[in-house]
Amino acid sequence: MDTPPDPTDDLLAYATYYLREEGYDVTRPLPAALRVEGRFLNPERIALRAAGEAGDGPVGVWAVSRENDWTLVGWSRPDLVTITQRGTAQARWRHRRIPPGMRPDAQAFLEGGASPHDIVTTPKHRPTDAAREVLAGLGITAPEPPGWEPPPSPPVPIAPVTPAKPKRVRVATAKPATPRKPEPVTKVCPTCFMALPATGICDNCG
Repeated sequence: MDTPPDPTDDLLAYATYYLREEGYDVTRPLPAALRVEGRFLNPERIALRAAGEAGDGPVGVWAVSRENDWTLVGWSRPDLVTITQRGTAQARWRHRRIPPGMRPDAQAFLEGGASPHDIVTTPKHRPTDAAREVLAGLGITAPEPPGWEPPPSPPVPIAPVTPAKPKRVRVATAKPATPRKPEPVTKVCPTCFMALPATGICDNCG
């Protein structure tokens, strides 16, 4: 095992050593900032731990997770700035002013909840001027990690086209013709041509 560097010589070199010992890929894109990548899922936790290893700063740490989510921590006592981007959602800023003796990797911060040290903005999770000054002091001009590419936007769902139902055409059905009753045949007398009664004997001619 290599000997860790003296933290009094270079705080970032000291933090880099411990992060690499944990299996993370660590680079130094700026003199006062690190970029950490690994198979972790919570980049905010990793960035806060790295900033804690760097002492009182000033230091910046980007952490990029295996899901391409990222967190930037800007630390310059007493100001602790965290910016977290998950998926395609808008980046969330958080600015805290922490008391002496408290580090960025304090358990309350690692758990991600609100604390009495938060500077509340309206609307929530927006940058403060002081937070931007912390990043500017570190030489950071944009919160996104150097070389980071945003995930593609989700495809716009296309509604399936439902074919129009054919209209039902009512066809008139011809009613069957009612058979006509044959007209009765009236028998007539061959002599006087008068209708014969039911007896068949002409009343006139006998």
